[in-house]
Amino acid sequence: MPLRQGHKLAGFVLLTLLLVQSGQAQHSHGILTPGVTFPKDDSVLLEAPKMITMSFRVDVVLLKLALYTADDTWINIGFQFDPNRMSHSFVLPIPGELPPAPYYVARWSVTDDNRRLVNGEFRFAFGPDALPPSEVIANQVSELLEVLPSTGSYRSATGVPAN
Repeated sequence: MPLRQGHKLAGFVLLTLLLVQSGQAQHSHGILTPGVTFPKDDSVLLEAPKMITMSFRVDVVLLKLALYTADDTWINIGFQFDPNRMSHSFVLPIPGELPPAPYYVARWSVTDDNRRLVNGEFRFAFGPDALPPSEVIANQVSELLEVLPSTGSYRSATGVPAN
């Protein structure tokens, strides 16, 4: 085989191996993400949900399911980790009333029998005047004050110009 064809063949084999490995990595991560959640990500419900449901494509162990308000205040929904429960579907009731918030964030972590770990989250809102969480986030304006240094100075860790 001429040298040129050998280089082309080696390049083709290397490219094929990289694509296969990349596809496998994406596929294994993809099967550990929920196929269906309730509430759906970025959804707006008419009233507060009574439960959170998550369905996966394969059996997983649910390590964490935590609910937070938009300002990251934790809401106790009574989730308890069960290392012996491996399933593709989870239904967790939401006990009591949810505190007022522009939207809510459900954060989860799962692992499979190969000990691959995946974390994720989904957001939702409810009520007659509620907006999709993505819209609320896009409209947020920072109230942080930016302190710019005077000419010839550099920013310090405190935000006050250094001399």
